[in-house]
Formats: sequence, structure tokens, C-alpha cells
Amino acid sequence: MSSLRRIIAVPAPIALLCLFACSLCISCHKPPQPSQVILQREWTANAEFAGDVWAEEKAPQHGIRLTVKEGSEVIDPVKVVRSGEAQFGIASADRILRENERGADLLILATSTYKSPVVFLSHPKDNIRTPRDFIGKRVGIQSGTNTELVLKSLLRSQHLDPARMKIVESGWGTATFQTGDLDVLGAFDYDEPVQLELKGIPVSAIRPEEYGVHYVGTVYFTRRSLAQQQPALVQAFINSLVDGWRSALADPHTAIAKLVAQFKDIDSTKETKSLLIGREYFEGENGKLLYASPMRWQEMADNLKALGLLRSFDFNQNVDYRFLETSLSRGPRQ
Repeated sequence: MSSLRRIIAVPAPIALLCLFACSLCISCHKPPQPSQVILQREWTANAEFAGDVWAEEKAPQHGIRLTVKEGSEVIDPVKVVRSGEAQFGIASADRILRENERGADLLILATSTYKSPVVFLSHPKDNIRTPRDFIGKRVGIQSGTNTELVLKSLLRSQHLDPARMKIVESGWGTATFQTGDLDVLGAFDYDEPVQLELKGIPVSAIRPEEYGVHYVGTVYFTRRSLAQQQPALVQAFINSLVDGWRSALADPHTAIAKLVAQFKDIDSTKETKSLLIGREYFEGENGKLLYASPMRWQEMADNLKALGLLRSFDFNQNVDYRFLETSLSRGPRQ
């Protein structure tokens, strides 16, 4: 028995060394922990989050953990991304162009809504059928948003003097329109009209797109330095986003169910209608997901320059679709 012990016994220092080597070997074969990635939205949860929330589920397949954070009146996604608190953000396209002209050095990776959803609502009984019918009327906008910019470009395109109408602050929601304090309400096609429909209030809509006013809507962006230093991370984010939006557009009802599960205050009936109506905005220009053409970008830039809000525009300095093109080339994924 003693000789057997001598044969199988291993000195303690050697045993410890073997155990350490084994643990090293095991740790070497462990998959790396997914990178934590934050997407900072501009506003509170709504149908516009549908693809992003589904992208959270897709993200681990691409080696990242994605968290979608709500915005608010006091949260600025541009500041949050520039400070490094989030890797990615969503904001209006015109905002990013103007910030870059002031030295922000942000990079647009994809478009959430390839065209602006801004429309101008009126009561059918008022017979407001064209922008010219705004003359003498009370027109409500939300200052600093696309409702204000698109209205200015619309009036300019139709050679209408803003002084011939009363342009006022509408506030958020539809209350001032419902009470008759406004004749015309600047709105988002898949938001306020849906709210009014659910309340049984009929509306007529003027669409600036039909008058040649072309704006890109909201965009996904990051710091240029992040795209240069961590391209694999950016690619993983865009891959997750593409997969999430493909799923959401293919199955809107499930997408809203996922949204409601995460953001409890969501009105599922309203947001389902919003996603169905907003589909044409979310599916991308000519059906190319998360994409707006250089021509559309240039048209928006020309409008901003005409309004004195932008001095110049270089598409390649502001927009980089290489990550998106790579992701779209993969084809649909489950």
C-alpha cells in the first residue's frame, strides 16, 4: 500500500501548478463576454422603437448586449453619445448635420425614417386643401422640431409669406387642435392622426412630400472615432438593428407585444396602428431597409441652406453606409 501511495502521490507544489494550468486552459476556451452597447433614443417609447427592441434580442447572436434607452424632454441623445455615455443615438437628420458643422464629428450609420413623417392636419369642414389655404389661419408647430423646419420649407417652396398666417406653438399632443384653438396642426403621420382617429375625430392631411419638400427623418449615429477604432462593434450593432427591423416589419403585432413587455405604459392598440401606418417610413427608400439616398440627403441639405441653417453639405463627411451595406448583403436572418 505504501509503495502504491508513492507511485500516485504528486508533490503539492506540482499539483497546484497543474490545477492552475488547467484553469488557465479552461478560461482560454471560454467565449468572450459580449460588449455592452447602449442606444439612446430621442423620445419616450412608441412604435418607432419596434425594430430596436427586437434588435436587443438579436444582439447576442452578433456578440453584443444591446440596451435601448428612452429619451425625454431633458435627455439629448447628441450630448449623451458625444460624452460616451452611449455608443449610439437617434436624432433628427438635420440636427446631426448642423451639429457636425459646429464640429461634433458624428457619423450617420443608417436612417430610422428615410423621409420625414411631418404632415399638416386640418378639420375637413374647414376645407384646407393646399398650403395656400394656410393664409389667414392659425398654424401650430412644435418649435425646434421638424414640424417647424418642414413648414418653413413648404411655405418657401410655394412662395407663401409666413406673415400672412398666424404660426404659433401647438404644444405636444392634439389638445389645441381638438379644442379649435388651431386650424392646422403640424404632426407626424403615424402619431397624432392615429390618436385623433381613435378618438373618432376626422382629419384632412397635407403632405409636404407631394409639394417637393424632401427631408430625411431620424437617423442612427455614433462618434466618428468609435467607428474608426471599433468597427467590429459598429458592425455588430448594425447587424442587430437590421435583423430587428426585418423582424418587426414582418410581424408588427409581435413587435408591439415585445415593446409593451418592456415599456409598460405603451398603448398597444395605438402603437400597433402607428407601426402599420409608419411601415412606409421605416422600410427604407425603395424598400432598402434603413437607407435614404444621397439625392434625398442633398435635397434636405439644400432646404436647410435656403433657410440659413446650414452652410455646406458633403454626403461622405456625414454619412457612412458601409456597415449597413455589409449587413444588408447578408440577406434575411432568423
